[in-house]
Amino acid sequence: MADEARQVPTATDTRILRSDYRPPDYDIDAIELDVRIDTETEVRARLQVRRCEGADPEAPLWLDARELDLRALEVDGEAVSEARIRHEAEGFYVEQLPERFELTTRCIIKPEANTALEGFYASGPMYCTQCEAHGFSRITPYIDRPDVLARFRVRLSAERVRFPLLLANGDCVERGEEGEGLHFAVWEDPFAKPCYLFAMVAGDLAVVRDSYRTSEGRDIALEFYVDHGNEGLVDHAMGALKRAMRWDEETFGLAYDLDTYMVVAARAFNMGAMENKGLNIFNSALVLASPETATDATFDAITAVIAHEYFHNYTGNRVTCRDWFQLSLKEGLTVFRDQRFSEDVLGAEVQRIDQVRMLRAMQFPEDAGPTAHPVRPEAYKEVNNFYTATVYEKGAEIVRMLHTCIGEEAFREGLRRYLSVHDGTAATIEDFVNALAEASGVDLTPFLAWYGQAGTPRLSLTREWDAEAGCMRLRFSQHTPATPGQANKKPLPIPLRLRLLDGAGEPVALPEHPARIGEDMLLMEADTLTLDVPSDQPLLPVPLLGFSAPVIVESDFNALELQRIAVQERDAFARWDALQQMQARAHAALMRDDGTVLEPLLNTLQRIAANPPEDEALTAQLLAAPRSAWLWEQYPRVDPQRFVEALEQQKLAIARALCGPLSVWAQRQPVGDEQAGERALTVLALDYLVLIDADSTRALARQRTEATNMTLSLGALTALSQTHSSDLAVASASFYERWRSQPLVLDRWFAVSAAARHTDVEALRGLLAHEDFDWQNPNRMRAVAGSFARENLAHFHTEAGYTLFAEVLERLDGSNPQLAARMSRPLLGFARLEAPWADWQREAAATLRTKTRSVHLREMLDAALD
Repeated sequence: MADEARQVPTATDTRILRSDYRPPDYDIDAIELDVRIDTETEVRARLQVRRCEGADPEAPLWLDARELDLRALEVDGEAVSEARIRHEAEGFYVEQLPERFELTTRCIIKPEANTALEGFYASGPMYCTQCEAHGFSRITPYIDRPDVLARFRVRLSAERVRFPLLLANGDCVERGEEGEGLHFAVWEDPFAKPCYLFAMVAGDLAVVRDSYRTSEGRDIALEFYVDHGNEGLVDHAMGALKRAMRWDEETFGLAYDLDTYMVVAARAFNMGAMENKGLNIFNSALVLASPETATDATFDAITAVIAHEYFHNYTGNRVTCRDWFQLSLKEGLTVFRDQRFSEDVLGAEVQRIDQVRMLRAMQFPEDAGPTAHPVRPEAYKEVNNFYTATVYEKGAEIVRMLHTCIGEEAFREGLRRYLSVHDGTAATIEDFVNALAEASGVDLTPFLAWYGQAGTPRLSLTREWDAEAGCMRLRFSQHTPATPGQANKKPLPIPLRLRLLDGAGEPVALPEHPARIGEDMLLMEADTLTLDVPSDQPLLPVPLLGFSAPVIVESDFNALELQRIAVQERDAFARWDALQQMQARAHAALMRDDGTVLEPLLNTLQRIAANPPEDEALTAQLLAAPRSAWLWEQYPRVDPQRFVEALEQQKLAIARALCGPLSVWAQRQPVGDEQAGERALTVLALDYLVLIDADSTRALARQRTEATNMTLSLGALTALSQTHSSDLAVASASFYERWRSQPLVLDRWFAVSAAARHTDVEALRGLLAHEDFDWQNPNRMRAVAGSFARENLAHFHTEAGYTLFAEVLERLDGSNPQLAARMSRPLLGFARLEAPWADWQREAAATLRTKTRSVHLREMLDAALD
């Protein structure tokens, strides 16, 4: 291997190791790009390069270059001979270089042939970029690593008629005409940045403009670029951006630092959005929305993602990550920031439950599966496989624990200290944790273990009541199961918010204890923690209030105790979690053909429905059936068909038990902007009631699919998709005809169709062959193949289902390997399946492995098959 320390993936199966990191031999102070945009785009680059202090004077310069047609390479104006160039799989070395020099290159790239959607590629009526993690090396040869920061000056030129819009990072300093129908624009970014934050866009788009005045009195131009005709779908995103800008000023004292903030909505985008400095490129699904075309959940997602990318301006852009192993430094921290923002503007209780629901459905299975990895892993083959729920969501939970332990003010001061000290540099996770420690005076070093250890800790709670001594003894113990490559686990610091309830449901104060760090907070740092509580009666402990740590609590609560927590406890998460435990127990009993455990669950749900919380969105959360992804994780091995049958039995029983209040909620038509909670209850009611064999309910659901509000319309269609009724066929056909010209809404139709109870493998083949299906559009791929594998468990978990999904991944691997790898996880769970499903799925994965061309998908398959 030529140089493991390059920290870039290769076309081979080379493992990149965190321990091999070393600073670069060369740095780039400035880069000038001259990009002449056409079907064949010419890219000329002029780099101001210098050898880093302490580097070997004989060290060659490594330049990443992938799928580039390199036409010229010069050093200080002289062509570099082939004798001084050493080519490797994804780049080349240049040897015999002076201490400082100017390197110029000229290459040709073809955006319309770039189906990988990395680098410079075509998306609808425009060309745009995606450079994280290593897309820039598909544009021009460069030292493509995050710890090389340079100032960019970019000149773009193109045909005015075809590409009237030319955008890049920073400020536009010059525009003009070149003759022969060509025009140009010159952009300068005053802030040094790594190349993964570079962006450029050329196309024919409409613009929606607004402005924002900072707390410093500066006026910031806000510009959203969208397809013509979509200008009316930007209002919510624009409002979310302005709220995020104000929130970051008020919460952390961080004001925007450029004169213009731009967002471009792209039809084809592998990710949700990208925080390119001053020019964010977004998946259009997370920009465009109106009540007629988007659900309330989509509005909330847009709010969060708009804020997330804006918050990256400081936690990611102004201070970036030293290497890709530090990815959670920017992503986990910024997810935490967008979560806190969403809690403040959308409601803390429901938002927190949504956050935990997603963590349990996506990250906990990742931690328990073949691709389990720490938040900061020690090695990878393909860095794009590292953009996971573990790095993002679990990383955010670690930051939340740090915030919990030191408090709001110390966290604010620590974050500002971190940004001030490391401004304009590439930092590490230790730099961030040390800044918080310095601000708070608390030793936070033990929390670094969370970043290096994979797996979800299991926190066991046992209780002993000594009536004679008048004492309740609580004993907590932690254990993290072995994960691939990590057999032995260390104890982790766990902030444990705890409430003790007496027989009347009233809280009892926690006693003084060395582990107590707050009124209701303990910090567990060892394998075990024992708490003796003086009391004249047995107490009911309610652990993990607010989900204070990303752990699984194992307790011996009986059904009555769980019911007490669900009904009496003030903490919304604890109430919801108690109900989740009751749901899981009921499902496990049904898997054993034992329906007796349903009664306590149904009784508890009836009590809540009869006396619901004031927040109707919270009521909907409490009464909803558990998500299948989380429920699946409760079993060491699963019979998929029995799993589905038991879940259907459980939902039907709940529907019958709650029929009265559900019927009332189903009749409502809440369409106002402030009625999202009411809509959540109405959709929940329809989702349950269609399971009861009643023509009137299904007719009502069919009628609601014609609603002008998308939350109600799509919710009703989704409810009907659980049935085989003629109402579904009529509603689905009508929905399709109504929205076939709206790509984002049509994605929803495809997703519901793929997940529908009646959609078998042959029906899925029909969707893949549909005239509106597009293999090159990631949103459409996720809507069809992704929804089938994640949601349609009855038909995916068949020999034919596994085979077809593998065929889809094989084809996708040839055009967009990054997307293929990210979609592959449903095919990797055979170790948790009963026979014969385990054998069928393993065979499909093994066959796919023999046909896989990319390291992206190969790494995922190898992890499971090995």
